[in-house]
Amino acid sequence: MNNALIQAGELMLFGMVGVFLVLFLLYLISQLLIKIFPAK
Repeated sequence: MNNALIQAGELMLFGMVGVFLVLFLLYLISQLLIKIFPAK
């Protein structure tokens, strides 16, 4: 039971880190595109 709980916690942690990593990458790419192609 305890091992399953630890495994679930690790999976949840990896999932949340993955989501925030993707959001951060999208933010960086959008900032880069704004710098490369500024609005007129």
